[in-house]
Amino acid sequence: MSAVRIYFPINGRKTMSACGYMRKAKIRHTTSKWFHFLLCVGLVMIISACVASSWPVIINPELDQWDGKRRRYVNLFPPTYGYLEESAYDKIEFRKSHEIGEREYALLTDPRGDIDRSKGYDAAEYTVTPDMDLLHYPVHDIQITWIRHATFLIQLGEKYQILVDPVLAEIDGMAGSTMKYADTMELFADPPLTVRDLPLSAESENPGEIKITVVAISHDHFDHLNYNTLKQLPAETHYYVPRGMQTEFPSRYSDVTGMDWYTRDTLGEFTIHFLPANHRSGRSMYESNQTLWGGWLFEWNNQRVYFSGDTGYSDVFKDMRKRYGEFDICLMPISAYFQRSWHFTPEDAIQASADLGCKTLIPWGWGTWIMSFEHILEPPRRLQYAFDRMQPEHMELRMLKMARPSPRMRHRMKCNLHPSRIFVPSFSKWILIEGPLLFTNISCYIFLDKNSLVAKLLFYDRFQ
Repeated sequence: MSAVRIYFPINGRKTMSACGYMRKAKIRHTTSKWFHFLLCVGLVMIISACVASSWPVIINPELDQWDGKRRRYVNLFPPTYGYLEESAYDKIEFRKSHEIGEREYALLTDPRGDIDRSKGYDAAEYTVTPDMDLLHYPVHDIQITWIRHATFLIQLGEKYQILVDPVLAEIDGMAGSTMKYADTMELFADPPLTVRDLPLSAESENPGEIKITVVAISHDHFDHLNYNTLKQLPAETHYYVPRGMQTEFPSRYSDVTGMDWYTRDTLGEFTIHFLPANHRSGRSMYESNQTLWGGWLFEWNNQRVYFSGDTGYSDVFKDMRKRYGEFDICLMPISAYFQRSWHFTPEDAIQASADLGCKTLIPWGWGTWIMSFEHILEPPRRLQYAFDRMQPEHMELRMLKMARPSPRMRHRMKCNLHPSRIFVPSFSKWILIEGPLLFTNISCYIFLDKNSLVAKLLFYDRFQ
């Protein structure tokens, strides 16, 4: 029997005991098991890496935003404002008397002094019950639903279902397990829908037509990229992600495309563009800016719907206008603006929308979590206040409500009628129509009439 000998010193001599062979055999058996286990893990990682590397990446050869010295991506344009830079609107008190109070926060403490960021907030006042009929059987050419935070469902022509930054489950990993106990990440808007509630099936009411489901993710921060949600989506889902993020997707996702800034892809009559933003990426302190970040422009039937993703203000929006012309609908964030270089103030969102020539501005990002210094209701009030004073030309402001979770959410609900004012463009003048309109679901706010590519029905009201 040959073996690597195990010696025990006895009286200065080295001898081999029978026990030594038995122990060695046990060690060899255990080592063999660990070797095979590590070999399998290594093979799985290699196969996964090969699969991930085979996913397509649409590269813009005219841009190279990789900083080789710092080994990270950088913004295309420098931010206009600094990290804690304030504006005149920061001096205005937007809280009502019953909402004013102080509170000490263990995390994310405001160096200027903490306020109670949620006092007086009743989420029921700012949410609506989902209309499942409209979600599953859209009757309008363009239908946009705000689910919560940055999550939108955009339905185009009853064929294209676009889910943007879907977070319908608990935040991934350790962050999700711990943030629920942190006072600065207190949740005020539970996921109103599950993936099963969404109309993401490939089946269509029209014979011979297949619905196409697209998921577009702006960047990899935990409140925008949620694998707990993605793993529940249909297998035929098309994923569009910023360049570099495609390698982070496990191999079970079969259709993932990474995109560079100012690139596009086409699915039938639908075109998707990935556009730059002033932000950053990374899900830990060790992977800062290793993938891109940005916004999405969805084009269909001569209409342009833009989702900015998280961003601060810079000249990048003027650059987009030069390249693409005017946008029809702009979905813009308006919270967490103590990081002004990375997040819009409400007035920054208005200015960026004006730079893009947006016809309709839709804000998002407020009301879900406490994740900034301001009171939870300051962003929408400040936006309305700034919009009234800035008065951007040819732009409508539409404040949406998020969905309210319901115990009977999966049952079909009847539509509610909401009296609204509608402006319908007819030739060179506007016709004002008064009357009851369909206004329910999660916040379906703007429709294009099937019989006209020009007629837009805009719900016109103010946020109180």
